[in-house]
Amino acid sequence: MIFGRKKKTEPDSSQDEDVSEVVQEDAEDADEAEDAVDDETEDGDLDEDEAVTDEWALFDVSQDWREDGPFDIDEVDLSADEVQRIDLGAVIITPETGMNVKLLASPQTNQILHLTVEHGPQSRLQMTVFAAPQTGDYCAEIREMLIAQTPNAKVVTLAKGPFGTELRRVVTATDEKGREGFAPLRDWLVAGPRWVLNARLIGQAALHAEGGEAAEQFEEFVRNTIVRRGDQAMVPGSVVPLSASDKK
Repeated sequence: MIFGRKKKTEPDSSQDEDVSEVVQEDAEDADEAEDAVDDETEDGDLDEDEAVTDEWALFDVSQDWREDGPFDIDEVDLSADEVQRIDLGAVIITPETGMNVKLLASPQTNQILHLTVEHGPQSRLQMTVFAAPQTGDYCAEIREMLIAQTPNAKVVTLAKGPFGTELRRVVTATDEKGREGFAPLRDWLVAGPRWVLNARLIGQAALHAEGGEAAEQFEEFVRNTIVRRGDQAMVPGSVVPLSASDKK
């Protein structure tokens, strides 16, 4: 943790950051990881009855999953904070040393829709901010939307994650040499004021049994993220665009 919500004690810390790079890349490409995946899965399968759906809904509201972050911009006071961050408009991030941050823009609109964070040769995280209604938890709707985007997924399950119900998928993927295989994805969904933050683990960090240190560092990265959704009217489920980086 590098800060807390307003009116909480805020410990001092400082971290280095790498330079962000804007790249043109289709969002679907970010869904692919290089490694083949062990298709071992855990917890609830999505083909079960409505009682299971209720169980995951209850799990989502069972506690404050954002107590230690990620935070909304209105929940924190950065005025006396000397931590070096990267301001990307809809999110303010604090990469750790060794993390490489890239921005992914839509080739059709040139809007920056996602950011990725690479940590090590085989793990990365993709982050997206979705607009949500003013009231209610919109994570379940985003989760269904993500599932619909991968109709050919080999495995789709739900599990208990660090931010509530976690979506796990195994999807087909093609590496840089054209070889076909399978890639694991883990989606963390965190609901805030009029937004849902989607943090997707790809590659080694997405292997539940082997995610280890990479997954833990990505979790800390997500918790240190500040979301600035803005006041603009947006259709629930639409992506809140990012902007080119400014140091903060």
